[in-house]
Amino acid sequence: MADSDPIDDVFIEKWQKIFASSPRGQASYDELVLQVGADIEKHGCITKRTLIRLINWKSPRIRPIFEKRGFKEYRLCIEECLAAEECDKMAILNSAYGIGAPVASMILHFTYPDRFPIIDFRTAEALYHFGLIASPRVSAKGYAAFREAILDIRKRHERWSLRQIDMALFAYDKKELSRPRP
Repeated sequence: MADSDPIDDVFIEKWQKIFASSPRGQASYDELVLQVGADIEKHGCITKRTLIRLINWKSPRIRPIFEKRGFKEYRLCIEECLAAEECDKMAILNSAYGIGAPVASMILHFTYPDRFPIIDFRTAEALYHFGLIASPRVSAKGYAAFREAILDIRKRHERWSLRQIDMALFAYDKKELSRPRP
């Protein structure tokens, strides 16, 4: 794309529709957003059941890590995150065993769906491809630049949610860039 804004309304509309038909489609997403909000309102934290559902939504293969460690450790970390300043939330979650940047950003996103995008190797690759971030590396250290790029897209294209932008970038990388998963 020669356009100065390679991720425009047309791009987002086209590619997010392609992603929307996946198993991690909109229905399960919407249900999880509501569940996380209800948990926090009722219990002050995400419950064990909801955390497992989130992990199954993002990356079921890592579920045994969380089940082996016990929920108490993660609950304390999530409670600390909820009370922390926005700039500290990623580092707090990322410090817990088994929680890397993708899972931490996923927890943040479901807790604050309008403020924290989900980092993934596919979305990072797409942003890197378009020159919007300096590195496609998925890490807590690189999350701030990743987040800034996604929030900037959102600011320019207010009609789209962070979720829709994420879906578009993910689908574009998967269909067009076709890089094997690291």
